[in-house]
Amino acid sequence: MPGILANVDYEESLTRYRIREVLIEARKHSIGYIDKMKQGVLADSFYVHYRQPILRMPIGNEDMETSLWRFVVSTYIRSEAYSDVSRITKLNGRLSRVMALKLLKVYNSILSKMDRNEAFRQMVESAMDQNNSSSRENRMNLEREVRSLINFYVGNMKKVSETVNKVRALFGDSVGHEIADILLSTDIDPYRLRLISMLNSLIRLIVDTRYTVDVVEDIDAERVGTVGGVKRMTRASELRDMIPSERMLMKFAKPIFAYKLSVGNVLVRERRAIKKPKIYMLIDKSGSMFYTVNINIFEVGAISKITWATALAVILAMKGGSLAVRFFDQQAYPILTNKKDIVRMLLSLIPLGGTDITNAVGVAIQDAVNKPSLREYKLVVITDGEDDNIDPSVFNKAKAVFKSVKALLVGGENGIIEDNIDTIRIQELTSESLSHAIKRI
Repeated sequence: MPGILANVDYEESLTRYRIREVLIEARKHSIGYIDKMKQGVLADSFYVHYRQPILRMPIGNEDMETSLWRFVVSTYIRSEAYSDVSRITKLNGRLSRVMALKLLKVYNSILSKMDRNEAFRQMVESAMDQNNSSSRENRMNLEREVRSLINFYVGNMKKVSETVNKVRALFGDSVGHEIADILLSTDIDPYRLRLISMLNSLIRLIVDTRYTVDVVEDIDAERVGTVGGVKRMTRASELRDMIPSERMLMKFAKPIFAYKLSVGNVLVRERRAIKKPKIYMLIDKSGSMFYTVNINIFEVGAISKITWATALAVILAMKGGSLAVRFFDQQAYPILTNKKDIVRMLLSLIPLGGTDITNAVGVAIQDAVNKPSLREYKLVVITDGEDDNIDPSVFNKAKAVFKSVKALLVGGENGIIEDNIDTIRIQELTSESLSHAIKRI
């Protein structure tokens, strides 16, 4: 059972549990030779990502498969991809398991090719035999083969590492882990780059916007207290806001505190009322929403309509208001209420399907009927307006249920929408247009 890592206890119960996890996932992903691989290989594939690997020296004459596995792992550790991956996976069991499968696919491909190609098998066996005169040349050929497989199964991870760090800085470790899981689980490099491009655009929009917008101006919005300056206490409920020095008096100098309390001289932090929005948001996720405003193509580095709309939802979620979000195309998807789920949804969306705004608004109306508290919310529909079959009566029904109904037309136009509800046209996908939209909805 022992593998090739010196800093792993292969008999430990936790190690056995990790092996079982990797084995189950590998079977799910149809890694052909997984049941023929030694348990030490499965453990190594996990722990090489989970902690800083220390390769042990070969014990005696290693069998060819162990030598081959050592060669694969050492080549992987020296690669640029591993350097970027290890920063994300360290001490994270889920992400280490995801990357373990990719490393096992590299090893599995070599084993499979050895079975199918006798000349390749002889080359590998020669490369593992240090006493063979052609060993050096064959080892170089094998290393090129392994690096090619690493590039194929692991891909370019530099942008993944950079993007995950940005996500963690903005949203925290929890969301960072979610995003890392999605990006590392993506096997196709072009699609991963597409997701990274969307994420970087989203982050750029949020960072540029959230510091310029406080809250939505709405005299009927929910008021929530936030700490401001310092003042004298006027109500018993303000005791919870005492400054630290007053708390020390209350604990260690009770007579002095009692005197200050009696003369109304206890200092507390002042709370000021700020207004938090209540918004029910419908976001169009049809194929055209994945394009930019000016040209109907997906362009790496450019901001798409769906990314701009998602940034708006995330900013409102970060402001702490009450938010309900449904993405829709020809159907409406489950309600989301926090930034982590909204960002995760953006990365899982597939740019397919048409647009049925009538159905989406109808679903929102039914939600408000089933949950009366939603009647206090503003309904905001974000779409590029590419729907020629809107039933205008649905907007009147929505007005009767929701506090207000507005539309954000992103890079498009629609006469039925503009004639029936208050509409804001968005012609540029920038932080400035986001700020403007947030203030107006």
